[in-house]
Amino acid sequence: MWRTLAIGVLSFPFTALTFIIGWAAKDIRFGVLAGAVVFTVFFVAALVSLFVIKTYGYVDAALPLAFSVLWSAALVPFSFGASLFSAPAFIGAALILGVCMAAAKRCATDKRWLLFPAVVFLYEMLPVNIPGQFDDMFALAGSAGYSLVLLLRRALPVILKELAMKRNGAR
Repeated sequence: MWRTLAIGVLSFPFTALTFIIGWAAKDIRFGVLAGAVVFTVFFVAALVSLFVIKTYGYVDAALPLAFSVLWSAALVPFSFGASLFSAPAFIGAALILGVCMAAAKRCATDKRWLLFPAVVFLYEMLPVNIPGQFDDMFALAGSAGYSLVLLLRRALPVILKELAMKRNGAR
């Protein structure tokens, strides 16, 4: 967890430094692009670090949501007048990934269940969009449906079993 958090925190100074160097070397567009690339590399490294962790806590499950809010705030100045990035879709994908991570943690499910929500999360992170909201709705609906299957097939039986054990233990 601390490695992932350190990667996430270090991404901001390196992104700012890359932005300034790119702006000084060429122009502001190049600086923004260079900064976005560096931040994306750090962000992907943090996600890979999350998946490499053998055991993670509920704080780790909240990290995608925190990163998505920070990333969305960083891209807000560049999103006005252009539909290159959808912050609500990205934050929604982060929320779905966090819920899946928490469910996988609680019910000790296989980490393969996290792959599709993570791919949707990475797709929504990229400041590239098909015009219109169709791609965001399609990706989020697919991720939500997939997550619902995870919760119903893997997590719900474990939760119901725990509730039954508590109920029988209380009698």
